[in-house]
Parts: sequence; C-alpha cells; structure tokens
Amino acid sequence: MHGQNRRHARTGVLTALVGVGVAVMMVGGAAQQQQGAQAGGGGRGGGGNNFANNFTGKITVGETSAMRMSRIKFEAGARTNWHLHSTGQLLLFEEGKGRVYEVGGQIVDLPMGKPYYTQPNVLHWHGAAPDAAATQFSVYSGSLDWKEAVTDDEYTGKKRR
Repeated sequence: MHGQNRRHARTGVLTALVGVGVAVMMVGGAAQQQQGAQAGGGGRGGGGNNFANNFTGKITVGETSAMRMSRIKFEAGARTNWHLHSTGQLLLFEEGKGRVYEVGGQIVDLPMGKPYYTQPNVLHWHGAAPDAAATQFSVYSGSLDWKEAVTDDEYTGKKRR
C-alpha cells in the first residue's frame, strides 16, 4: 500500500510539473521573443502532426529546442555551487525536502511538489535541506554561469550575501 501511495504522489507531482513547465516555457518563449507557430485552434481535434490543432482558441507554441532538463538526487545537506541562469530556472522537488536561496532573499525550504522559479541573472544555489535528502527536477534555457562553492555558513543562513 505504501508503494502505491508513493506512486500516486509521484504521478501527481509529475503531472503538476508538466503543467507548470508548459506554462513557463510558453512565457519564456514570449519573453525571449522566439518565433513560434501560430494557429487559430478551433478545437478541431485529431491534430495529426500539427500540435496547435489540439487547442481551442489562438495559441502560440514556443520554441523548446534550447530547453534543458535535469534530475538530481541530493543527499541531506548537499547543494549546488553558487550560479545564475540567464533566463531563470524552474525547480521542483519530487521527493524529500529542498532548499533554495537567492541573493538578497531568505533561505526557502521547499516540500515535495511545490515549484520554485529562480529569477534570471540572480545569483543563487539550491539542494537538499539539512535534515532530508531531495530529488530535484529542473528546467531552464539560456546560459548557466557556475561560481564558487556555497560555504556551510551560507547554507545554514549564518552568513548572507
């Protein structure tokens, strides 16, 4: 029974992630003024090879070939180095409890299933909470600029940037 509940929880998390990911990709595509296919929709169904035929109303399908995804398992206390993304990043912790910090903000502990969007060009780090491992799924595009390691004092909030 525990395995079945876990499978249902993971399915719910992945379904939510897909919905949020599609929305972020569409917004990101518009923000980057990427050229996409436009269609009137009309709810004709069937669709075939024309993805836009599977929607009602006017939509724009954004370019996603430059999107990157990763799934990372962090042990308790593990985290990334400081880094920034030119177009922001969508994070979702599929299992466990995550931790995120953006310069100038507060440390945020995230439960499983709650998405978090890091702002473009804002120095940040993310990983697992000190007391729990976490599996993180992320989606981003644009450039990624890695910096130095996050110190223990920065990770615990004793020192802030």
